[in-house]
Amino acid sequence: MESKKLITIIISGFSLIFLLCFSGFKLYSYNHNNNAVNYYKQGLEYYSKNDFQNAYYNFSKISFVSDIYPNALFKCAKSADMINDYKTAIRNYRLFDFILKDKNISPFILWRIGNLYFDNGKIQESKKTFLKLIKLYPESEYGIASYYMLSKIDDGKKREYLVNYIKYSPKGKYSTNVSEELLKTKDELNVKEALPLANSLYENEKYIEAIDVYKDIPIEYSWVSLVKLLDKINSKKNIIKVVQKGITLDNSHYDEDTLSEVIEIYADSNITKLKAYDYIYSNAKDRRIKAIALFKSSYLLNNDGFIKRNLLLSEKFPDSKFAPYALYNLFIEAYKENKIPLALKYGKKHLALYKDKNLTPNVLYFAASLKKKIQDGSYKELFNRLMKEYPNNYFAYRAYSKEINKNFAKKRDLKIRTKLQKINYPYGENKKTAMFFENFSNMNDLDVYEDFRIQNILIKSWIEYKKGNRALSSVYARDYINNSDILPSRSHIVWKLAYPVYYPELINKYSEINNLNPYLILSLIKEESHFNPSIQSYVGATGLMQIMPSTAYMVSGINYKYGDLINEELNIKLGTKYFKYLMDVFSNNEMLCILGYNSGPNAVLRWIKKEGNVPFDILVENIPYGETKNYVKKVYSAYWNYLLTYEKIKI
Repeated sequence: MESKKLITIIISGFSLIFLLCFSGFKLYSYNHNNNAVNYYKQGLEYYSKNDFQNAYYNFSKISFVSDIYPNALFKCAKSADMINDYKTAIRNYRLFDFILKDKNISPFILWRIGNLYFDNGKIQESKKTFLKLIKLYPESEYGIASYYMLSKIDDGKKREYLVNYIKYSPKGKYSTNVSEELLKTKDELNVKEALPLANSLYENEKYIEAIDVYKDIPIEYSWVSLVKLLDKINSKKNIIKVVQKGITLDNSHYDEDTLSEVIEIYADSNITKLKAYDYIYSNAKDRRIKAIALFKSSYLLNNDGFIKRNLLLSEKFPDSKFAPYALYNLFIEAYKENKIPLALKYGKKHLALYKDKNLTPNVLYFAASLKKKIQDGSYKELFNRLMKEYPNNYFAYRAYSKEINKNFAKKRDLKIRTKLQKINYPYGENKKTAMFFENFSNMNDLDVYEDFRIQNILIKSWIEYKKGNRALSSVYARDYINNSDILPSRSHIVWKLAYPVYYPELINKYSEINNLNPYLILSLIKEESHFNPSIQSYVGATGLMQIMPSTAYMVSGINYKYGDLINEELNIKLGTKYFKYLMDVFSNNEMLCILGYNSGPNAVLRWIKKEGNVPFDILVENIPYGETKNYVKKVYSAYWNYLLTYEKIKI
């Protein structure tokens, strides 16, 4: 009995000690987190003044219990690195990498450790580090740069390392030095070594030196690059000679986009482009090159010639990259001319043979519209497929507003939410890395992101968003969406990066005054300026809504200057007032207003008069200017994706 009491007392004592220690630890952590922010800010201030000793001292005061400890440890390493205290720097870099170990960060850490070893005469340690970097992160910028550092270390493999560097980074930081080194042994280089050298010289605009290297490389490996170079120096006669020889060779190692580029250069170098393309078609051995010549030449002919060449291409070269576009041209021409059976035939064939993000949504939409016109009930299947497989596409919006919710296009009582969710680091499941990157943002230590040379475009989008580079952030996010095999779910933050919301209060305010749809104005601003209030076009269109001074005067009676029009509120006020004017001109037809905003109302009125009473889709397809034709689709694609992202539209 006594022993049980003793055990109980001992356990209670240990529990009390544990609780006291835990409470003390929590209190210490809380107090230290508050102090840590101050130490970090002081460290940053010293760091910005190049006082790295005091910067290190302040960063080192931050304890491992703080949330910003990994950031402080990284800054300690960098501070020591800057004053070449290489032992301290390496120790801190290694500890930091042990804690975080992230593929987006580790390449920089290994790169700095390798350089610190090299600079301090630790050659073998340096070599091991750079080889490890190449092995673990071969495609990273630092992995590629390691080839250059290894060329300084290993004389026996020097040329191999130099060639690898310019092969993967022809315009890299060290490419000039590498090219100069390789040129010393130019006569000893084989084809696989000489070609990267010539390409690097070309990329760095050293055209004379590049030509001197290209001339010793077999033409089947060099003619495409040589044509691009000759185009830069405007040597048209030589372009013609090289291309006419090149198209007779085996070109299977070139992709179609590259071949298309040089064939177009060749055509531009001739007096008559059509004859140039015809020559290519008649003399090329590669079927892909023949298809390219057919496709590009078709746009130089009248409508009958255009149709014939696209038909020949689609039937004779169905595997060409340009065959889907040729068949689509046949389909859309038949659609515009109301040749319904022929259009449906082409549409059915296109959907059976090809699946393309740029073309299939168009075919689905127009084919469904034709089937509905002839009362073929299967049109619903095509519309449903369109909205299921390509929900973010402009034509999904058209299908939804025409078939699912016919009053949707007239809806104007929307309000942009002014309290928007914060966009966090995009890979939140990696909590340590997420907190590490978020901390830099919270501490306004944004320049450090440049160290990592991150290649993941989603992370790059987020970083540019944090740095305030709105256009670049949006472009990266859009590329991430477009390059995804499976469309990200609508809850994925990439949509908010691709379709960000800025100035919601101002847009809501002036949209309500002018009875406009605020999300449409938001989309217009995105397309016009990517939310850059200071931007000005070469013709003088200024600010968020790209207002021309003459337009500003028309709607206000005041002569505004650039300095006035970059004011966000004034710009939105004038832009929405002008859009209201367009709404009056086009009887509240928003889509015609979007066309008019881009090309001017008079141009749209001329097109309407010329085309007669045709559906809007045909009017758009017949617009003679590709920019305006695509403009309305871009604006409404943005509009549709804003609503899907922020208003949770169900489709």
